[in-house]
Amino acid sequence: MSPKMPPVRNKNNNSKNKKSEKGSLDTMNVSALKKKIRDIERYLKTNEKLSAKGQVSLERQLKACKLSLVERMTENKEKNMTTKYRMVKHFDRKKVERAIKKVQKRLNEAQTSQEKMELEKKLHELQIDFNYILYYPKNLKYLSLHPTSGGDDEKMISKRNEIRQIIKEAMQNNDLESLNKRFREETKLQVLKKIMDDENRKNKANTRERYKEGINTSNLCKSLDDDFFGSEDDDSEEKEEE
Repeated sequence: MSPKMPPVRNKNNNSKNKKSEKGSLDTMNVSALKKKIRDIERYLKTNEKLSAKGQVSLERQLKACKLSLVERMTENKEKNMTTKYRMVKHFDRKKVERAIKKVQKRLNEAQTSQEKMELEKKLHELQIDFNYILYYPKNLKYLSLHPTSGGDDEKMISKRNEIRQIIKEAMQNNDLESLNKRFREETKLQVLKKIMDDENRKNKANTRERYKEGINTSNLCKSLDDDFFGSEDDDSEEKEEE
């Protein structure tokens, strides 16, 4: 009878586990991610016998969950705003497309250089309008080029001109495709700020409640100073552990 061979350790197990963990985070919704974050944070606070290696692993999971939460909330915000202003943008686009066709037709029929120059300038402005609709920040309330009401509001005009200028500069630099990435990063920062503000409000409310109960809050106050993804000391500990 041949001796039993020891089980062969798969060297790719760790990488597979990481991929499956990332995949599961990618499919989790906001509520599920928030629950997972609360569970990990509670476990880190209450489990005193956790090893240093186990703590580092959980802290890494916590950061991954928080990053996924920001990503998911960003996606949801963009999706909601896109759906909300889909028809307004559709009508704007149709008007601009019709105007472009008319100007192009007139440009083809133009007789003098002066007329061609004026039409080319007008066509360029219409192309800016078209890209304004196409690349407008997905996280912001859409400001129509042809508003039916509130068109004379100074704040709206100023904001519309500001975004239009960004589009114009991107066209001049042949850099339109980077706008979506740029606006998405700005949205992520807004989402992150909102999460941190909500977390700070919650922690401050808990601090007040604990103070009323006569509980020492020195450790809790210290935790309020840490940012959303952990303090710099946490990162240095992770590097030492590695």
